[in-house]
Amino acid sequence: MSEAPEQEKIDQETGLSGGDSSETKPKRTRSAAINRPYPRRTLEEALRVPQALKEYNGGNPWPPEQVAKALGVGKGSSNFFYLTAASRDFGLTSGTRDSPQITLSALGRQAVYPSSHEDERESLYKAFFSVEIFHRIVDHFNGSKLPEERFLTNTLQTSFGLPPEIHSEFLDLFEKNCRFIGVGSDFEIGARGSGQTLQATLEESASKTPGTATPPVGDTENPPTCFVIMPFSERDDSHAVGFFDEVFEALFKPAVTNAGFEITTARRQGSDIIHSTIVTELLDADLVLADLTEHNPNVLFELGMRMAEDKPVVLVRAKGTGPIFDVDNMLRVEEYNPNLWTSTVAKDIPKIEAHVMAAWENRDTAQTFLKILRQASK
Repeated sequence: MSEAPEQEKIDQETGLSGGDSSETKPKRTRSAAINRPYPRRTLEEALRVPQALKEYNGGNPWPPEQVAKALGVGKGSSNFFYLTAASRDFGLTSGTRDSPQITLSALGRQAVYPSSHEDERESLYKAFFSVEIFHRIVDHFNGSKLPEERFLTNTLQTSFGLPPEIHSEFLDLFEKNCRFIGVGSDFEIGARGSGQTLQATLEESASKTPGTATPPVGDTENPPTCFVIMPFSERDDSHAVGFFDEVFEALFKPAVTNAGFEITTARRQGSDIIHSTIVTELLDADLVLADLTEHNPNVLFELGMRMAEDKPVVLVRAKGTGPIFDVDNMLRVEEYNPNLWTSTVAKDIPKIEAHVMAAWENRDTAQTFLKILRQASK
């Protein structure tokens, strides 16, 4: 998986090697390329390559220049190189920018031609864990929750052979990949000493409905509830009439349902007034998803009530929405594309689904807004 030789070539082509042909300037010594044992693009980005083969060439092998054209990037660009290399390293395709053809692998075909939602999830797990260092990190820490970077540096260098210069890059890619496929903080690749293999873990995970790993005890017949608080009407000229109806129906409903929840919302009440029945549902729901788009006063008021109860919340917003005081600095807010095109919705649904699942799985251990404030006041 080493990209060092090809990376040196890219550096030379783009002038990043440090060489200088001028006779009046001293020659600089080119530093050795760093070997990165992981893809430099996320799995979500790498999926664009097999998806292009599916959508534009019927899943058949294709010359790199045609794949690049379908992706809207230059064939000789470093971005195209990293995309194709990542797709190869995740096991989705064979061949890269400099190969005669790029071909779908069996795993890539499973990912873009899944027979079911579970089949798709299994393919994503397999792709992620096919990268050895990702597999080792998750196995070492029993999930995606890692120590703070300042405490992690020594482990990454001594146990996993990663030089300090690439720690931040690696951690960013690792976190994004885990979030995309839904590897939570307590994901375990087989209990230690149990003899369970990764394949067995994947099959067990794929056989479960997303989000149902830890339903309320004794309540398997009735799924946990997720109450959605969001604007009823559009007050910003940038959003057309009916925007939030479409967000709920096309994005939130499938994402929350896929995560294993029964979705409810006050929108059925048909009023902006905060009724006692709405407040009861807001406080009694197992989980609350709050859309911060447009900074709607009722949404923020309801969110404050939920936070005061110190119960789990999931925060989302449309891209382009401004930050809200300390919330953005303390809690993670998942963004969705406000275009609501079929292609963008298809990408945003699994991200919001994973966000919902992570909040539910970590509900007993996550640092809530109220806990953070209380700790800061001590």
